[in-house]
Order: sequence, then C-alpha cells, then structure tokens
Amino acid sequence: MAVLSDPAGSEAVLVGVHDYTHLADLPAVARNLQGLRRALTDPAVWGLPAEACTVISQPGSAGQVLDPIRDRARRTTDTLLVYYSGHGLTDPYTDELYLALPDSDREREYTSLRYEYLRRAVLDVRARARRTVVVLDCCYSGRALLGRMSASAQIADQAIVEGTCLLTASAETRPALSPPGETYTAFTGELIAALTEGIPNEPDPIDMDTLYRHLHTRLAGRSRPLPQQRNRNTGGLIAIARNRAVTPRDSAPGAGRVRSPSSDTDFAPFWFAVPVPRRLVSRDDASTPVGELLPGTWYLAAEQEGDALVVFREGQCEGLLLRTDRIQRADDGLNATVVPDFAPFWLAVPVPRRLVSRDDASIPAGELLPGTWYLAVGQEGDALVVVGEGDRKGLLMDTAGIQRG
Repeated sequence: MAVLSDPAGSEAVLVGVHDYTHLADLPAVARNLQGLRRALTDPAVWGLPAEACTVISQPGSAGQVLDPIRDRARRTTDTLLVYYSGHGLTDPYTDELYLALPDSDREREYTSLRYEYLRRAVLDVRARARRTVVVLDCCYSGRALLGRMSASAQIADQAIVEGTCLLTASAETRPALSPPGETYTAFTGELIAALTEGIPNEPDPIDMDTLYRHLHTRLAGRSRPLPQQRNRNTGGLIAIARNRAVTPRDSAPGAGRVRSPSSDTDFAPFWFAVPVPRRLVSRDDASTPVGELLPGTWYLAAEQEGDALVVFREGQCEGLLLRTDRIQRADDGLNATVVPDFAPFWLAVPVPRRLVSRDDASIPAGELLPGTWYLAVGQEGDALVVVGEGDRKGLLMDTAGIQRG
C-alpha cells in the first residue's frame, strides 16, 4: 500500500523554458511551472513547504539546472521530484535526449542540457533521497526511458533510493503537445488536474502507477500523445498527492471502523477487565462471534454503541462487547496481570503526520490526516502509540499541536 511521501523531508525542482532564441516559444510552459507549484504546495494535495519547491524558469546554462538538483538530492531525506517542461531535442548520432535551454540550437547539441547529466545529478553519489521521481514534459521525452535510469540494474546499487519513477509526456519517437489556446501543455494540464481534483474510484493517496494509468486514459481519450513510465524497485508506489476525489470518510485509514469519538463526545476510552469469559460480536451482525475476552487481561473500550462497548484487543478493533455488567475498569483498583498506566484518548492532528514502525522509526507505518480522530493507546518515550491505517498501531513522533478529543 502506498504511503504519502513526507512533505517535510521532500523536495521538488521544477524547470521550464518557454522563451527561445532559435526555437518556437512555448508560452504554456511558464504557466505549467506556476500551476504545478501551486498543486504541490497545496496542503490538501501534498503540502510541500514553499521553500522546498524550487522553480527554475529560463535557466541560462546547464549548471543553473544541475547544481540546484544535485544540492536538493543531497539534502532530501524522503522524495525528490524533478520536473522539466520545454523543447526536447535528440542527438542525430546517438539518439540521446537533450533538454533545450533558451539559446539551444537543433544543430548544436552542446547548447542544450544532456539528459544523462540530469540523471547523474539526481542520483549523485552523496544523494540522500530515498525515492526519486523525474517527470519530463517535452518532445521525444520517452528517449529518457532508454537510458540507465530505467533499464540498468546499476541504479539500485549506485543510488540510495527505495524506488525510482520516470514519467514522460510522450514516446521516444513522438513530439509532446502544447495545444493553442489552452492554459497548460497537454500532458501537464492533465497532471495538474489529477493532482488538484483527484482520481475517482482510486485509493488515497495516489501512487505513480495509478497516476500514470489515469493520465494515459485521459490523453488517449483526447487523441493526444501518450505518456510513458518506467519504475525501479518500488517506484510505482511513490505517492506525492492525496486523492481529493475520495470523500473524507472513505479516505480515513480503516474507514468504516472505529475512527471517531462517540456521538455524545462524553465517552472517554478506558481499560477494563472481565470477571468471566465474555464473547465479542461483529459490529455489523451481533449474531456473529469474532473473539473472546478472558479474565486477567486488560482490554481497551474505545467507543460505545448503545449499551455495548467497542473493544480493542492487542491494538486491533475486535468488535462489540454486549454484556458489560460487572466489568472492572483499570482505575477501579483491580489487581489484574498488568494495570495499564496510560489513559487512552482521541486525538486529531493539525497537519498531516506520519506514523512510523514501533520496531524501526525509519519505516513508515501510515499517515494521520487532519479532520479525522485517531486513538492514542499508549506512550513510548515522547512518542504516542496510535491506532492508524488498517487498525495497526504505529508511533506518532511529532505530537506538537495535536488536539485531544
């Protein structure tokens, strides 16, 4: 399952050339940069900090593109996104892809940026980015797929990344398209729409595989050049956008299960023990048993439905306890095996926050989103143990500004 790349540890470099000395101008490219930057920094889409989204318009030299990319690759700890929009040129002798700069000339390939150099900057030996996405909106951009970024096994060995995704606006033998009168180029227009509007009937967040399929379908339906994509390792699972077409209820991790305080909001989660074995039943069908509670063990009552309790066992949402007579709350002084010393509570986050594995804090375990209540069931150091995606527990390391329910 895809997990949204952490915007706090990610960077984007957006490069565009719209005004040329020897080639046709592409006015829509300037708008591409503006529209894509707005989308990536929108908290409802990805929430990339403004300072982490670098826009390079009309670069005067290859160094003005490569140096910032290399710098961002070295300081990014999560996902690096590199985007280029402009003319794409090919070397008549080697078929290599070159990215046009303002003074580029078709007959002088050295006046353009060789794509291979951009690839090397992204995968610099000192790069820290765990994931890399390169998006090319230019003619013949599919030629980049023929290079080592997508085809060589050396990429995984040479670059410290979990995954690499290369998405291009056209095949290696096809030009891209900038339709007259349209705000954006054909490819980037669909890309921005997918990011800002979401993709109906698809998961949240949107991973690169889902994004590619959507763009391919949309552009094919309009008889426009078809995008291409290649992934290395888990590149297709990289996610840089929430799916805004998904309703808040559907997008909540484990939607349909316990995820919000009870309707009267007076219910406070508590630990309890049962005096004799008690049966748990399904929340959907009270005639269906789903487990059993045993004396001498503490369980978590997370919510109330009528006279029944919604019970968690070992951090998992188990079901309804219909018989609540004679149960003993942890604060009643019952001498059970272990008396929990943490009082569970509901919480909401002010901005998207990542959950990490309890075994390895470098491994993401899910994401908490604003506007949804989650259950804190324990504490480890300064971190909270929170029931998150799929009713699995993870650690919330950043607890600043959380709201208690």
